[in-house]
Amino acid sequence: MKHEPLRTNPQRQGIVNESFEVLREREGLLPIKVSPFFKRKVDDEIKHLGHTEGPLHRMVYPTNERLIIRAPGEVPDFVDDRVNMPPDTTGNIIQKYRDRILFMPTSTCVSHCQYCFRQDVLSEHQHSDRNMFTNSVERLSGYLDTHTDAEEVILSGGDPMTLSASSLAKIFEVIKAHRNIRSIRIHTKAISYNPQLIIDERKLELLSAADVRLVFHLTHPYEVCDDVKEAIAKIRKAGIRCYNQFPILRQINDHHVVLIRHLEQLDQLGIRNLSIFIPDPINFSAPFRINLARLIGIIERINWFSPSWINSTRFVMDTMVGKVRREDMAEYDLHAGVATFKRDGKSVAYPDFPAELDVPGNLETMLWRDNVSLV
Repeated sequence: MKHEPLRTNPQRQGIVNESFEVLREREGLLPIKVSPFFKRKVDDEIKHLGHTEGPLHRMVYPTNERLIIRAPGEVPDFVDDRVNMPPDTTGNIIQKYRDRILFMPTSTCVSHCQYCFRQDVLSEHQHSDRNMFTNSVERLSGYLDTHTDAEEVILSGGDPMTLSASSLAKIFEVIKAHRNIRSIRIHTKAISYNPQLIIDERKLELLSAADVRLVFHLTHPYEVCDDVKEAIAKIRKAGIRCYNQFPILRQINDHHVVLIRHLEQLDQLGIRNLSIFIPDPINFSAPFRINLARLIGIIERINWFSPSWINSTRFVMDTMVGKVRREDMAEYDLHAGVATFKRDGKSVAYPDFPAELDVPGNLETMLWRDNVSLV
């Protein structure tokens, strides 16, 4: 029988944070980092709930689970980022698909998401003496010269929107010099953590002129405060196409009501949600993962209880063979707790999150501002 964990009060949270600092130094995790803008939202959540188990708090601060719970099959890098880093690119380029190149010009984030799926790579770069941006753009140019099949460059990181306008201009200039590149995409969480970093007038001009597709990582409806809404309106007014993608995270948004609420709000703001990601089975990811059987139930309820412009979003899992969906599941061994997915003739084994560890989020906690009841 599953029981909801004891809620941590603000006083106890300080002890959890100190214990996490020891863990993260030993295991190479990212340190706690919360922007003043986002901390105000978290503090308001704590004030309303009286504890630190709310969805916004869990995004950026560790929990007791983060310290003590591990799940079978956890690995440092499930999607093989390192394997797909070409030599002599200083770890800034990942190419898993023939037509797309992922470029990481910075390891800096506005805040650190506790659920980050690239913690080992980013923490390694943060402890490096070299400046990630130094020579990286020149190396990107040389790589594009020799990989003419590429049609899209995706800027990720870290958060590319932490870069200065002049740095972004340099990147765009190099990319635009290669006529085979048809699309530039930027992935950013800054819209939630510090939207001012995006709506700088010079940056908006650059994004618009480069015809960038801007992909936000908004994960919960309460991230979208009035300031964020105003920033999104300003970005759209500048003629920049806005998209979103986010992970489904246990006790943050793991209920069809929360997800539908979030997707409806994004739609009202003129943002197209591309994907909802299933968390990678990486080290210390247990507080955020969901058992596949329960996940399928959530997907079905979204399909049943939302219109097509909401339920058309994709539920995907990133793997070493590329992104896969529920439809790509070839078999599931309940005894072993392993699902096998197939793509392009290749198979990947996914260690499912154990059902006995899968304590669902409480709807009243996840939507504390709405005073909802279970549906």
